[in-house]
Amino acid sequence: MSRQKNNRRWFRLAVWGLLFLLSGCKGPEPEIIEEGSKAGERAVLTICIAQAQWDESIDGLTALYLKSHPEVESIQWTLVQRNTYWDLMNMKLATGTLPDIMEVRAGEELRQWYPHLDALDDMPVLDLIFPELLDNGMAEGRCYTVPQAIYGMGILYNTRLLAEAGWERLPETRTELEALCRDLEKAGIRQFMNPYHEISTWVEYGMLQMISMKDNPELYVEHLKKSNQRPIGKDPEWNALLDFTDLTLRYGNRRLLQLDTDLARNYFYIGRYAMIVGESARAVDGMRRAGQRVEQWAQIGPVLLGDDRDKNRLLTDVVRLGITKKAEHPAEAREFLTWLVSDEEALEYQKQVMGIVPVVKSACEEGLGPIAKETYRYYRNGEMTGEYTGLLPREMTDATGKDWARYVTGETDRAGLLTACEEYWKTYAERMKAAD
Repeated sequence: MSRQKNNRRWFRLAVWGLLFLLSGCKGPEPEIIEEGSKAGERAVLTICIAQAQWDESIDGLTALYLKSHPEVESIQWTLVQRNTYWDLMNMKLATGTLPDIMEVRAGEELRQWYPHLDALDDMPVLDLIFPELLDNGMAEGRCYTVPQAIYGMGILYNTRLLAEAGWERLPETRTELEALCRDLEKAGIRQFMNPYHEISTWVEYGMLQMISMKDNPELYVEHLKKSNQRPIGKDPEWNALLDFTDLTLRYGNRRLLQLDTDLARNYFYIGRYAMIVGESARAVDGMRRAGQRVEQWAQIGPVLLGDDRDKNRLLTDVVRLGITKKAEHPAEAREFLTWLVSDEEALEYQKQVMGIVPVVKSACEEGLGPIAKETYRYYRNGEMTGEYTGLLPREMTDATGKDWARYVTGETDRAGLLTACEEYWKTYAERMKAAD
């Protein structure tokens, strides 16, 4: 069994393979995660998703499915980081090698990709899912994705370390967060493990958290796309995002862009840092494997951009899966999605090992892990953002990521970064207008 541990290496191989294929030569096969024996007459399901943190837990999920579905010989999973996922999928589209099942989030992603997906309106399992989640999987009046899991993105805290600094609860505002950082410093405890190695992922989630503070986030994004927003340099929510970023830089780890994401997480998992930004209950398996019992003390809270508690909401991140139009095994793919969302044994595994909040209400009533249970409390109480992931243009994170990288390393100042962001949206609006 081979595993995708190094996404840069994988992407280089994929591009090399594409170049050889387009030139009429056979290139190297990309690494995949293969469960089960080699394909015989039974189906071999192929699945590509941007859920790299599931890498160590996917074996057990696959084994459960194969145990009760003899019609499927094996499942080939490709798990990659979010920042390389769409490069991979565009390559697969160009070479006619799309998988049976792929991840497609709401918003821009769905609008661009639904022509390559099969409509799933007739799947009975949709009747079990939270109704508010179904709307964001619709395009042209048809349902194209099945929501599979709810995560809340925010700050993970090690409450044991917080208690050592005299804090018995999580901070609820940025001012309180700054006070916590000072108290942790006095206690000799490292504060933030930062997320800036995957800078494009941070740009997306930071931007979405900022947008969630607007009175009408969707309308604000439309203004951005037309470059009709108020000057970004004077915008209070943009400056709040940078105030939060500055706080993490002041009280965070060094080697911001050099520290590998998995290593950064491990520092939190073994109890070296009190907080890690941009994480969710996906981390529960990693914490458990680290063996330091941090999962017993980990608690999640929203990214705190401001001092209005009501606007500091946990960022909603829904995993959505679709079946491609040219899937080799469409019937088996539908059965797999139905099982994934509704089977009791499958849900129990996903709750305990993968940290999900299920999309079926009855499955949320018991058996949730501590972080997922807290996430569901936020969801149930209306304290999470709307589903904004996928709302921004995919190109935005790459186009502005280099400017954010220069900001977190001190190579440019706030005015320089905000000017660069404003210039991006102006150029984007001009391109969209010319395309129309």
